[in-house]
Amino acid sequence: MTELNVISSGDMMSHSNLQKKSFTRKAARWLKGHPGFNLIVFFPTFLAIMYYGCVASPQYVSHAYFVVRGAGAQTPNMLGGLIPGMSGAGNTEDTYAVQTYMMSRDAARALMQSQRLRAVFDHPNADFLARFPTFFRGNTFEHFFSYYQKHIVAELDTTTGISSLTVRTFSPQDSQRIGKALIDAGERLVNEMNARQRLNTIASSQKEVSTAEEKISSIGLKIADYRNKEKILDPLKQSVPMLRDIDQLKAMLTATRLKVDQIIKFAPNTPLLPVYQRRIEVLRAEIAQAQGDITGSDSSLVPKITEYDNLITQKEVAERELVTATVSLQAAKVQADRQQLYLDEVAQPDLPDYPEYPHAISDILIILATSMGVYALGILLISGAREHQIH
Repeated sequence: MTELNVISSGDMMSHSNLQKKSFTRKAARWLKGHPGFNLIVFFPTFLAIMYYGCVASPQYVSHAYFVVRGAGAQTPNMLGGLIPGMSGAGNTEDTYAVQTYMMSRDAARALMQSQRLRAVFDHPNADFLARFPTFFRGNTFEHFFSYYQKHIVAELDTTTGISSLTVRTFSPQDSQRIGKALIDAGERLVNEMNARQRLNTIASSQKEVSTAEEKISSIGLKIADYRNKEKILDPLKQSVPMLRDIDQLKAMLTATRLKVDQIIKFAPNTPLLPVYQRRIEVLRAEIAQAQGDITGSDSSLVPKITEYDNLITQKEVAERELVTATVSLQAAKVQADRQQLYLDEVAQPDLPDYPEYPHAISDILIILATSMGVYALGILLISGAREHQIH
């Protein structure tokens, strides 16, 4: 019974081997009879299998997440949660600016100098198709920048407001290092944006302060020139004693007149009458002279007071302008401090522990499906042409 089972099992194995050989021979004959299928389907798929199975180098992707925050950024609310793009945690325009810089030529050049980026993409373990440069790709900076944009991608999730940065190289350490360098470059850009924003916010108010200070200085020089020209320190203060003297002279004139009236009434023949009358004439002349020094001519004190008062008024107005401009400058500085931006890392660049690229199976299946589609389309075209010739 055992021998029969062994014989039966051997026969089954032999029959299976015969079936496999028969299928292989049939497949070989079919492929031999269909050179078009070999050229369009079999050969590209075989090359893809050989490349992805034996040649393709593993590529590691480092992921990082960040947001650009600031006092002017929108804060999440109920409405922002319902409408995509309104619940972002950061300033969208500033976030796009950071992302654009990370994928710009300036960032590529900076990484080439600081991180030897070309050497990273020309890794010794990289295969001849994935590395840079290759025989079918140029070696100029523009070719490198095109290659750079395919391996470093910064994107914004408008729903959450969080930006993602992915860096793909042939080494996990290089991917993490380049990611950290780009995050640092983004922080430097944000700091530069802060400096420019602060400068633009304060510059206008600072200019108003400088203008007011220059105006006060100019008026001060005019006052000094006026004092030197007129040889007078303050005509307003100088007029006070002159007016006091006039008042005293008028009081003396009034008293003298009263005495003269009394003398004429009670002793008209006294020899003192001419003396008092002469005193009245002298007092009137003194009063006229004093009044003439204050008013009545271009050299009097009134024109000098008018010119000096005009300069003092201009200075007071300029001083008020300076106070207002200084208050505006302080307010502008406070506003500039409130508008400060900063880059907040949600997740730092990670160290990948497995390669995400290449997608060997999916790429092979895509090549196979594409080749089969092209082959089927070719058969349909040929069949249609033959039917057209028959008819």
